[in-house]
Amino acid sequence: RVLIDNLEEKMKNTELDGEIAKLFRGKYRSFIRCINVPFETSKEEYFYDIQLVVKDTPDLATSFSKYIEPEILAGDDQYNTEKYGKQDVKMGTEFLEFPSILQIHLRRFEYDFNYDQMTKINSRFEFPATIDLSQYLAENADKTKPNIFDLYGVLVHSGSTTSGHYYAFLRTSTGPQWYQFNDSHVTTATATESIDENFGGSSSTS
Repeated sequence: RVLIDNLEEKMKNTELDGEIAKLFRGKYRSFIRCINVPFETSKEEYFYDIQLVVKDTPDLATSFSKYIEPEILAGDDQYNTEKYGKQDVKMGTEFLEFPSILQIHLRRFEYDFNYDQMTKINSRFEFPATIDLSQYLAENADKTKPNIFDLYGVLVHSGSTTSGHYYAFLRTSTGPQWYQFNDSHVTTATATESIDENFGGSSSTS
């Protein structure tokens, strides 16, 4: 993100102004919708990455579903509207447009209020080599372009919250060959090593 921000800043007022946004920027809408009366308030914003929950979540599809699942505010938590007074509402976020290159940040580090410290979530979390995100778009979003994404990179953290090591598995072209980038060492890797073996946790058995 620091690199992208710096590139955008350097490209301002040049022939490349806006090119980073065309590649990495998506759009979502935060909304509050009344359940019983015709009132809605919303705000559209841009994003360059999506932070998805890992805790108590088995896979990427489920995490996307949780992200767009609205919260119901009712009873003592009713929303106060100027026109209709306090009302039961749905509050949430919905995607309007995904970027051409989507960066997903898995929330494996979270603050534990019980222990007053950061913790790492090592539970198993599966993600596919290809995913269709069309189902996660808002009803009135533009769905004319495909939203099928192929996985090109996996960033791995080995260690705890206080220490550890990062390395990456990347595809450098549209070909199937993966590579492991580990400091100064670059080696070929299989799709299994790059994807399946980085789900964390342990496989469930039936």
